[in-house]
Amino acid sequence: MTVLFWLCLAVIVYVYAGYPLGLWLLSRLRPPRPPAVVAGWPWTSLIIAAYNEESDIREKLVNSLSLSYPREKLEIIVVSDGSTDQTDRIVEGFAPQGVQLIRLEGRQGKTAAQNAAAVRAKGDILVFSDANALYEPDALQQLVRHFERDDVGCVEGQRRDFAAVVSASAEHELTYRDWESLLKTWESRVLSCTGATGPIYAIRRSLYVPLDPSMISDLMEPMLVMCRHGKRHVFEPGAVSCEVVLPKLQDEFRRKVRIITRCLNSLKQAPEVLNPFRCGLFAIQVISHRLLRWLVPVFALGAFTATVFLLHHPFYRMILLLEMLFLFLAHTGAVLDRFDLGPAFLRLPHYFFTANLASLQAIVNSLLGRNIVNWHTVRSPLGKSQPTRHLAVATGKHECA
Repeated sequence: MTVLFWLCLAVIVYVYAGYPLGLWLLSRLRPPRPPAVVAGWPWTSLIIAAYNEESDIREKLVNSLSLSYPREKLEIIVVSDGSTDQTDRIVEGFAPQGVQLIRLEGRQGKTAAQNAAAVRAKGDILVFSDANALYEPDALQQLVRHFERDDVGCVEGQRRDFAAVVSASAEHELTYRDWESLLKTWESRVLSCTGATGPIYAIRRSLYVPLDPSMISDLMEPMLVMCRHGKRHVFEPGAVSCEVVLPKLQDEFRRKVRIITRCLNSLKQAPEVLNPFRCGLFAIQVISHRLLRWLVPVFALGAFTATVFLLHHPFYRMILLLEMLFLFLAHTGAVLDRFDLGPAFLRLPHYFFTANLASLQAIVNSLLGRNIVNWHTVRSPLGKSQPTRHLAVATGKHECA
């Protein structure tokens, strides 16, 4: 039990402190390389997956058509994944401006939608986006310029999201996404990022790997490009995408369960990305940043169980008291969150507990062979949202939303 406790604790500390610290130290030894000078902008396809996006798709297309990327080199494709609302009709209204609509019958999922678009796309660079993600005008140039380097296969932009409704959950989620962006900055300098963010990432068309529709594309596509083709996935903070975060923790919980369930199932289908003998340092990055983080609740339960068996030692009685204190604070935060009381920091234990509970539910789903392929739109319409936090940053030089 003593070995179990310290092993589980060591893994948790490594995930939240050891790995980030190691990344930071290594990144200090490898300063960022400036992108090569672009001789001529390549033909680029902007691919937008959509399902019942009638409230957002018009705003997204207006935003896409206003991008500063050379219009004669930009192809815009919307893939409607069996939409049953007015999404298709709205997209068809943009046909005179060159917007293409691909309709998939039935719900096939985002990965199937992207596979279908990749076959039809004419661009040398494929940029994948979501219907609720608005780009700053120069976002595509910021992404595409990195492909001048032969060792780059995927480029990811930065999510500069905002809260349409002030809530503790939204504040904590925004802070988490800022932390993820920092980790990706360091990973990009050290070697390669471990999975992209869905609203804004680009891949060379020649390297695109058609995925099983059950796999999650924004995680696995860049990983397989790195493992199978040896091409790096870099992070470009200057390519900015903005969208609204979910204000309610219940909705964020369901979103995390869906995403992590798909991620774990996808890793089972492509285990080579976890093999250091196949992918070297990159596999260690994937294990550290992704797999072990999702397994944190398992290690936390292991440490808690070991503590119970070691109560005859005063040290472990103190540890149990600390564990119970955290659970009490998480429960208190849940009560405060329900009635929207108190400052956001008092609800941080509740957010942290809920995020790990989502991981635990996803682990159970994966072990039982369950998957969640289709997504359901749960968000505030872009045109009606009132951003409160990151809008000040997003509207410095340009205006995302």
